[in-house]
Amino acid sequence: MFDCHYDLLTHILMKKNKKEELKEYCKKVYKENNITGGIFNLFYMSEQEMKDEIGIPKNKINLINNLKEVKKYIESNKLIDKHINYIFGIEGLDYLEKIEDIDTLYNLGVRSTNPVWNNKNKFGGGTRADDKIGLSILGEELVKKLVEKRIAIDLSHANEKTFFDIINLCKTMKKQGKQPIVFASHSNARKICDVPRNLTDEQILAIKELDGVIGIASIKGFCINTKDICNPKINFEQEYINHINYVKCLLGGVDNIVVSTDDMKYYYIEPEYYQNINIFPHHKVKQKISEALIKNNYEEIEIKKILENNFKEKILNKLK
Repeated sequence: MFDCHYDLLTHILMKKNKKEELKEYCKKVYKENNITGGIFNLFYMSEQEMKDEIGIPKNKINLINNLKEVKKYIESNKLIDKHINYIFGIEGLDYLEKIEDIDTLYNLGVRSTNPVWNNKNKFGGGTRADDKIGLSILGEELVKKLVEKRIAIDLSHANEKTFFDIINLCKTMKKQGKQPIVFASHSNARKICDVPRNLTDEQILAIKELDGVIGIASIKGFCINTKDICNPKINFEQEYINHINYVKCLLGGVDNIVVSTDDMKYYYIEPEYYQNINIFPHHKVKQKISEALIKNNYEEIEIKKILENNFKEKILNKLK
């Protein structure tokens, strides 16, 4: 299975003093019969959130240095097996100092990035920003640079104005012969669960128009409007599949659907909450999603597309 969004690099950055724990974790989760690849991210929030939520103070936030440190750590400790087909992603470019630094990130292996996280930054507006805040002039430069470098643009976390500004700019560039790669790595259907992080029908259709994918995320709060995430009466697995069913119906097939875990329970400072936020246990996620899709009468070819082939075709193969 390909995990379209997992913040593994942040996990490693935070747990780098626990080498054996990280080795055991990676061995358990990223084995051949489970997660065979995906996008592994470093993620960045506001300075205060970085400190309060994941324990990284301001003086330790440096996008390029953080990535160099994690990359070296992965390689020296052989944390990820060679059969894992993964790329690096950066979730939130608030700390990008200059557009030219994209070249350095590319050379370090970055092939995917979210220009914005939930907040407003110098490039545009996230889902917590004013709806009128769209892509800035600097944001337009950034998008053009990402397209030039063939780095996939992840639209999850962007507010609707920024989302469609990026989409429209990418459409213009496509007419000019460029090859933009856009997708939403971890966002579900807003028609089912009305939260800002999910996508409207118009957004889902816009991603399909540019031949991108939507990563249906197994986060309880993206699947159903409830704060009772431990309620045993709620069939969260089916609530998750309902989003796949909805997008399949809207788009007329499964060719633009992938899956993501956005698993956060291993490193957040508030472990009691994050232990229960994900629907599937990470080391069994492929098995559990497969079983749920079979129960919903998905054919084997559809399941393989959703779990692996769509990601390869519409993301990985375009990055080569």
